[in-house]
Amino acid sequence: MASRKDGNGRVLQKGEFHRKDGRYQFTYTNIAGKRCYIYADNLVTLRQKERDFQVASWQGATQYGSQVSLNFMFDRALALKVGIKQSTYASYRQTYDNHVREEFGTKPIKNISHSDIMAFYSYLVRSKGLCVKTVQHVHLQVFSACKLALQDGMLLRNPADGAFGAFKRAIGDEERKIRALTLEEQKAFLEFMDGHPTWGRYHSIFQVMLGTGLRVGELCGLRWQDIDVEKRFVDVNHGIVIIKAIKGVSKEHLAVSLPKTKAGIRQVPLMQPVIQAFMDEYKWAQAKKFASETIDGYTDFIFTKRNGSVYTSSRLDKALDDIVKAYNKQEEALAEYEEREPLLLPHISNHMLRHTFCTRLCERDVNVKVIQTIMGHASIKITLDIYAEVSKEKQLEEINKLADELDVF
Repeated sequence: MASRKDGNGRVLQKGEFHRKDGRYQFTYTNIAGKRCYIYADNLVTLRQKERDFQVASWQGATQYGSQVSLNFMFDRALALKVGIKQSTYASYRQTYDNHVREEFGTKPIKNISHSDIMAFYSYLVRSKGLCVKTVQHVHLQVFSACKLALQDGMLLRNPADGAFGAFKRAIGDEERKIRALTLEEQKAFLEFMDGHPTWGRYHSIFQVMLGTGLRVGELCGLRWQDIDVEKRFVDVNHGIVIIKAIKGVSKEHLAVSLPKTKAGIRQVPLMQPVIQAFMDEYKWAQAKKFASETIDGYTDFIFTKRNGSVYTSSRLDKALDDIVKAYNKQEEALAEYEEREPLLLPHISNHMLRHTFCTRLCERDVNVKVIQTIMGHASIKITLDIYAEVSKEKQLEEINKLADELDVF
C-alpha cells in the first residue's frame, strides 16, 4: 500500500491527516471507544502533540507503588508537561538520564532528605566533574519530581526546596566557565583539519560553526534551501534534536524542533570563509548524489554522512574529542623536534565553538543588540555577560600594553 503524503510531499504516519484548511490532524480512539482529534498548524507541532499525548496516556495508566522512586516521579512529572517543545523535552530527559537515573534516581522518594540532595550535588561536581551550571539543570528536574510527590500527598515537604542554593553557597560557587578559543588556537584547530586524510571531513562543519555561532542542533538541521549565497545569509528556523527512548512508548530517534523563542528565528550573515565552507560541502554532497534522510518531513540536509544520515550533537562532540587528541599528539612531537613550547588545544565542545564566535564579535566591539540578534539570545543579559567578560580581558591586555610602552612600572 502506497504511503499517504501531505500537500508538501511529506509522508504521513498512521492517524495523521492534512486537512483542506491547511491544518494537520491526528485521530485516535480513547479508552471509552470514542474517536478524538488533535490539531496543529504544521506537521512538526502535530507530532510533538502526539508524543505528549502518548507519554501522558502511558504514565497515567501506571499506579503508584509502595516504594515509589525518584525516577518514577520524574517520568510522571515530565509526562504532565504537555505542550513543551521537543527540544526542551529531550533536554530535560537527557539531563536526568545522564546524571540521576542510574544511581540517585532509584532511591524511594519518601526516603530522600534535604542533605541527601545536597550531598548528591556535591558528588556530581567533585567526583563526576560537572560544572555548577549543569548541576543547576539537574536540580530543576529533581525539584520538579519532588514537587509532584508533595502535591500528591506522598511527602510532607519538598526535600529539594532550597537545596541548590545551599549547595552552591557550601562549595563557594566552584563553577567552571566556558572559555573561548584564542585566535591562535582557533587558527591551529582549523588548519589541522584542512586537508587532513582523517579529519578533513569536519573542516567545513566546524568552520561554519565558528563563523556563524549556530547552536549545534541548528547546524545539524540546516538544509540547502536555508542558505542564500547571493544575499549572504543563512535562515535559521529549526533544529535537529535527539529524542531519548521511553520504555513502552518509543525508541530513540531524531526529530525536528522549532525554536523556543522568537529570537531563535533569525537570519545570520555569512562571511566569505563560511560561504567557501558551504561550497566545499556542496561538492561533497554532489559526489554522493545529495543523499539525505527525511526527519519529520524535512530532507535535503547539508551536513550528512555518506549514507545520507545527518550528524548529531553527540557525534560532533565525539569528533571534537578525537580531533583535539590527534592534534595535541602531533603538536607535542613537532614542538619537541623544533625545540619550542607546544600550542596545545583545550577540551573543545560544540557549545565552546558557538561561544568562541560570540567572543570574536565582542572583541571587535560589535553593537550588543546586533550580537544578540545574530546569536539568537532570548535575553540581552546572556550577551552582556559575555561582553563584560571579554571587556575585562581587554582592559587587562591594554593595561599590560601601556606598562610595556611606558616602561616606568
